[in-house]
Amino acid sequence: MRLALFLFAAPLFAKVNFVRDVKPILETYCVRCHGDERAMKHFRVDRKEWAMRRITPGNPDDSTLYLSAKTGFMPPGPEKIPPERLETLRRWIAEGARWPKNLQLRPAPR
Repeated sequence: MRLALFLFAAPLFAKVNFVRDVKPILETYCVRCHGDERAMKHFRVDRKEWAMRRITPGNPDDSTLYLSAKTGFMPPGPEKIPPERLETLRRWIAEGARWPKNLQLRPAPR
């Protein structure tokens, strides 16, 4: 019984992995409009140096990227980021928003 409880709870305490957990969210919901030289509002999330202008590592509630998604302002339209994926973004930022060096994001295929 204890083992089953541990196996169920273990993923809740695991650190967020950028490539596995965060990259798919950003590529699915953000990079399409904020990923190239014509990025909307001159905000890009396809590269770390640009994305970190709107992310405050360690503080999701001070991060424009997270707050825009949490309030439903972004992405525009009916397809919003699901709550469990928002929680992943929140945890990633709270854990320090680690982003692998030289990793550039690409829009997810539709």
